[in-house]
Amino acid sequence: MKSRKMMPQDAGPLNKLCEACGLSPWSEESFLGEVDNPVAQYIVLEEAGKVLGFAGIWCVVDEAQVMNIGVAPEGQGRGLGKQLMKALMAVGRSHGCVVMTLEVKAGNTKAINLYEGLGFERNGLRKDYYPDHSDGILMMTSLLEGADAHE
Repeated sequence: MKSRKMMPQDAGPLNKLCEACGLSPWSEESFLGEVDNPVAQYIVLEEAGKVLGFAGIWCVVDEAQVMNIGVAPEGQGRGLGKQLMKALMAVGRSHGCVVMTLEVKAGNTKAINLYEGLGFERNGLRKDYYPDHSDGILMMTSLLEGADAHE
């Protein structure tokens, strides 16, 4: 498994990965915009030349906001989501961020369990946040040294 920074040629495969995962698909143009976005940091996981996962954050001042994360169906159940989140946390720290925030669909218990296992705590709710009217749970964790006991 190889971890690397997202490149322009990943836009198409990442769009397809989002669709395969049932995520709200980002357009290729959206991914290309993130490649050139100075606050965006995206990681791609690749195995045998195939993209199996990706995740990205925006680092603004001292906060890392998780923008998107996805693991291809054939990569699920292998700990890739956890690997991606740990990598994002390290990237956030390296950019001087002291907290990481994210929002997750209220019914996505698998993701919520992953985030809580990494030290994220629920700190808010966005009612009817998604197009299907489901709620979004806001979560946050500290990136300060010593706060990574869950990793």
